[in-house]
Amino acid sequence: MADNGWNEIPGEAFRRELLSESRKRARQMAWLYAVAAAVLLPWIGYLAVTLPRRNLDLHYRAAWVGFDILLAVAILRTAYMAFRVDPRVQFPATATAVLLFVDAWFDVSTSGNRSQLFEALVLAGCFEIPAALFSLYLARQANRRVLEYARLTGTIPDHLASGPPEGGHPRGPGGEADGPGSVGLRP
Repeated sequence: MADNGWNEIPGEAFRRELLSESRKRARQMAWLYAVAAAVLLPWIGYLAVTLPRRNLDLHYRAAWVGFDILLAVAILRTAYMAFRVDPRVQFPATATAVLLFVDAWFDVSTSGNRSQLFEALVLAGCFEIPAALFSLYLARQANRRVLEYARLTGTIPDHLASGPPEGGHPRGPGGEADGPGSVGLRP
């Protein structure tokens, strides 16, 4: 068997090193999100003052400012959970990604003229979509770390460790339950 470097560190020392590296990365990600939220707050103030009041949309300004406040809350929650090295950071990171995609879509689709469309496309292409993709990457990395740690400690449920059961569906071949009236998963 070839030595790939994994066997050089005993199990407990490897777990500690993995946790230490995870904490370091989580803190770096947390700072990125904290800075993003800090940058977003003045932007929200700018929008609150400069967005037009439209005749057809009575609450146009409130809708956009409210949406950006919700986005800032999601970003701050992601930063908070990353600072805590909470494995559930994947949930607010995913929410942040969704909100960024939605923000980009509505910025582009509600542009009133060519200059606004150009500005929306630049913001979407340079900031919102890359930030959303980064948030999805963070969520995926957090999920991988959780599963990796669970495998190392032996705390991963059997149905996740061994892959899907025979037939490819957790409820059995064809998706049927274990028996009449059964709703449980097979062990």
